[in-house]
Amino acid sequence: MKSAVVAFLLSAACCVQAVTLSELAAKGPITLFIAKKGVEMPTHHDQTNNLKEDDRALLLSDKGLTDITGISKLVVLDDGKQTPLGSVKNLHLFLNHNDLTALPEELGQMNNVAFMYFEHNQRLHSIPETITQMDALEGMYFTDCDFAAIPPFVFEMTRLKKLQFSQNHLTELPVALGNLTELRHFNMADNQISSIPESISKLTRLRVCDLSDNPITTLPEAFGKVQIVNQLRVKNCPITSLPAGFARMRATIDITGTKIDESKLPPELRAKIGTEKPPGSKEPEKMIVKKKEKPQKDRK
Repeated sequence: MKSAVVAFLLSAACCVQAVTLSELAAKGPITLFIAKKGVEMPTHHDQTNNLKEDDRALLLSDKGLTDITGISKLVVLDDGKQTPLGSVKNLHLFLNHNDLTALPEELGQMNNVAFMYFEHNQRLHSIPETITQMDALEGMYFTDCDFAAIPPFVFEMTRLKKLQFSQNHLTELPVALGNLTELRHFNMADNQISSIPESISKLTRLRVCDLSDNPITTLPEAFGKVQIVNQLRVKNCPITSLPAGFARMRATIDITGTKIDESKLPPELRAKIGTEKPPGSKEPEKMIVKKKEKPQKDRK
């Protein structure tokens, strides 16, 4: 299934002309998207759940971009006014579905970026250490890129609340993972990770944790003390048991495709098993921007 999806994305990418950010900007001013209650996201590749009222977003997904050098000096239209991108507060960078192989050092100068998305850049395999200087950064998304490991300096970014490296080529998570104590969303699904360090027990503020589709056989018992709020996903992992402490958390646990015999779990732990988040987790009325529906041909 994944190979078919990759083939489709690559064929679609062939229809998008390769271009650098400088070349794209030379064609005309780039307008920032402004998050307003009830407005629909103009692009279906980009998620909306992190956008708050009046946040600004640079929407450059699916543009065939190969190089974003100059992004820190880019001048954009913000509510009709020419504005240096580096001065825009609460900025979200959407650069999904491009053809980037590397990111420029100058990203570290952008202390105004709250979230950045580089998903489905299938040749992107490195990020500059300068991103540790991005003091306002709360979340990074690198789904379906080409990372063999998460750079060690990422685990020094203790302010991060959301971190996603799903669908890469990771084989391990370091003990330093425990430094990221502010994490609410942690997604490492669909890699080749075989074990989870006990230090994950320090991530006590998790709301969603997705470890699905990894060759993980056990979870640290200490992880059971983490009171995950919404959902823990371990789908298709060859685990046979769960830490007993998970019986006390609010979240549901998706064990689809695992080797866990649900009937042998203690009743209080069995009550946590489910594929849906618990009542109250989904609050669409709090979503500022509506997500754009994918075209019928792009739906799985």
